[in-house]
Amino acid sequence: FRIKSGRPLDEANPVLDTDTEVPGGRARVAIIQENLSPEGLAFAFRRHRSRAWTLPLFIKRDFINPLGAGLLSFIVDGNRSVLFSGTRGAGKTSLLSASMLEILKKERIVTVEDTREIPIRQMKDLGFNIESMKSRSVITQVENELPAEEAIRTSLRLGDSALVIGEVRSDEAKTLYEAMRVGAVANFVGGTIHGESAYSVFDRVVNDLNVPKTSFKATDIIVSVNKIKSPDGLETYRRVTAITEVRKDWTDDPMEEDAFVDLMRYDSNEDMLVPTDTLKNGESEILNRIAENIREWKNDWEAVWGNIKLRERMKKEIVDKAEETDNDELLEAEFVVKANQKYHILAERVSEEYGQQDPERIFARWQEWLEHQV
Repeated sequence: FRIKSGRPLDEANPVLDTDTEVPGGRARVAIIQENLSPEGLAFAFRRHRSRAWTLPLFIKRDFINPLGAGLLSFIVDGNRSVLFSGTRGAGKTSLLSASMLEILKKERIVTVEDTREIPIRQMKDLGFNIESMKSRSVITQVENELPAEEAIRTSLRLGDSALVIGEVRSDEAKTLYEAMRVGAVANFVGGTIHGESAYSVFDRVVNDLNVPKTSFKATDIIVSVNKIKSPDGLETYRRVTAITEVRKDWTDDPMEEDAFVDLMRYDSNEDMLVPTDTLKNGESEILNRIAENIREWKNDWEAVWGNIKLRERMKKEIVDKAEETDNDELLEAEFVVKANQKYHILAERVSEEYGQQDPERIFARWQEWLEHQV
């Protein structure tokens, strides 16, 4: 592992953090040696799925419901900045990776990670234009590796790109928010961060990582992911527990000034995300800001809501069709990306023919295509 990663593991550097290929997929590896571990070398392997996660796969596993997936797809397509927060092992990076598949192939993506967890190779095989940058580990601090903040600055010089940060946890946070505030990143920005809720993300970014409060306003959406225990405590389930927008009209404390507004919230009785009145009534500032950039949707919440519901129906249809035909390949990245691309083609075609994006016509044509594919 020391040779393969190019990172030290010795008395001066008793911790090695890297990634490797293992049977059945990839794994993140943490190693500690004698002077930190009195009983000798200790290894921890966190194995990732061999194939990329997708939103339909998560729907099948009840991690997120179809409406939540449709909303997330709409937000990513709308080039918003999204932080995926949660505890360790809750599924933050997996959900981030699944969300990246909602980005159009024509858009460039730059990723910055100190330990590679995003399925870069598979995304390249699927035709995505993606550039992976490996930054210095915050644990080992290897001198011949570029610090994450420098990697982010470098990524901004690579041209117009979506920017994905594997984990926001150190000095790179300031650089990231500086870039977002001045508009250097005009496309989707995504990253993961430890925190159980929107406020805990604010607390970590501002108080632990020393990002100015005003800079935090560059965050548009916080997706909270957590582990839910069964009543007997014997089983643990992963669930998306909230999709929260961060409003901009606050001065000191976004919680006190009602700047954190849930668009969807986890209902433990129903064991699913449910839309809030803010979402259903079209009162979301972030979603309406997305609509302002699209002529057909400006000042027309029904059109925006229709598109979100259309995405919900398509995600659900894929899952239903996979179950109906007993063909889980329909849930995998290869087919999901193809289905996403087909939606955009049909949406453009319907818009040209009828002068507007009619969700019913788009879905009917997309459903016909799906039946033909199956």
